Amino acid sequence: MAHEEILCTSYFDTIIGPNTFYCSEPLSDDFDHPDLGRILEFNDEEGTFIFAFRKYQTINHIFYISSEYARGGQELVMISYMIRAAYFKKEITDVFKYLESKTSILENLASKLSQLREFSVILHSNKNGKLLKRNNLLGLGSTDFQKEFLRLFKSTFDELCLKEGRSLIENDEKLKKIFIFGADHVGKTTFLRNLEALQFKQQNNQELTTRILEVVIDNMEILTDKCYDNDFKCQQCEKQNRCINRAQGFILIFDVSDKNSIIDAKEHYKLIVNSICKGDQLNSVPILLVGNKFRYHEDVSPQFIHESFETQQTKECNIALEYITMNIREDNTKIMNSLKWIVKKILET
Repeated sequence: MAHEEILCTSYFDTIIGPNTFYCSEPLSDDFDHPDLGRILEFNDEEGTFIFAFRKYQTINHIFYISSEYARGGQELVMISYMIRAAYFKKEITDVFKYLESKTSILENLASKLSQLREFSVILHSNKNGKLLKRNNLLGLGSTDFQKEFLRLFKSTFDELCLKEGRSLIENDEKLKKIFIFGADHVGKTTFLRNLEALQFKQQNNQELTTRILEVVIDNMEILTDKCYDNDFKCQQCEKQNRCINRAQGFILIFDVSDKNSIIDAKEHYKLIVNSICKGDQLNSVPILLVGNKFRYHEDVSPQFIHESFETQQTKECNIALEYITMNIREDNTKIMNSLKWIVKKILET
């Protein structure tokens, strides 16, 4: 079973590369645990940063400790605290605010570990004449070192971990969603699958909007027709958060080459705008309009698009609206830019 929270210490060795020193739980690819070695390979600046990786989000603190054994006289060490963000809080952005609040705790642990004299010696321990890559080097230290390290580690982990009643969500029905919707065969599933593939390639990008994309994508849902109606009651939905009144954003996709598809999209769009303007169950949420360009069709005129969606009601209610045309199968840059726009608007609310 995958654990919701994990604390790890790792380091970089000039001979064997990145290596784990000690973790509260063994890391495994079976549970999509973050590759801490990959993070260490590309980061050597002291400081704290958030990094998204598949199902887990991490806050990492990199620091150096003095060492007479290390090349350059310093050891590169990283402390990582990770959580399963998709099941964490109601708001998509809350996980990052929570992780950022843990910065001082990680810095305090780093300061105390730097003072453990035996630490750097263990990092250079040589067993049977060979440097071994292990998942737990703590056992190579003296009894006194192990006791002190574990005392610091466990007290820090207790301080980091969620306390009872701290909005930990066991039931994902309470999570808010970004909903993708539109008529059949307009590219909804293709759009989501391309986002997932592109995010994996973006893991080394430390820009805030890129780091948050993993959480956003994990909370996207392709909305079915039975989960919205004129009254927004959504009693026919299988789960509460599949109803559009649980939305934190909308992505409406239509075939920009087909007037009927645009007209259908406009009807769905009017439902959302009406509810937002009435102030019923939705707070103001961003709406991204994606006109999918199919190769075998000619585009409908831009004037027709603007007349369909840029209504006076939208302006009066101050709804954040973005319209973009793209070939969903091929325009990777536009796909990422469109998602960054909706992330930015979510952060601003």
